[in-house]
Amino acid sequence: MAEPMKVLEQETPEGYVARIRELIETERVRGARRLMDEAWATFPDHPALIPWKKALSPAEVVKVGGPLDKDRTPEYKWLHLHGSKYRGEWVAVLDDRLVAHSADPHEMRAKLDAAPRTAFPPLVVFIQEF
Repeated sequence: MAEPMKVLEQETPEGYVARIRELIETERVRGARRLMDEAWATFPDHPALIPWKKALSPAEVVKVGGPLDKDRTPEYKWLHLHGSKYRGEWVAVLDDRLVAHSADPHEMRAKLDAAPRTAFPPLVVFIQEF
């Protein structure tokens, strides 16, 4: 007598998630990405798959190039000469001048947001109290 055929269970998004998680936990990311592609093709935009789709997608390059930071020698010289007057405060220095200072980091952020934009941002440091 012939054996009955096995009926494969219908895959569910949750089943895919469990298998993807297992692959990730065993450091088989490439396999997890392939399985994610299969799951997404079968269940596009399913809420259980969206975080995994995002996590397993290749990194997106947001910005390439642009100016590198400038020589900060004038800022460090200013800090050496004047920094002790601002102990316990945040200071923002650009070239050889103080842009803003405050003991409160939120106030400092507000001052910097209100300051005119420049090609390079100021150097922002907290000066320790000794």
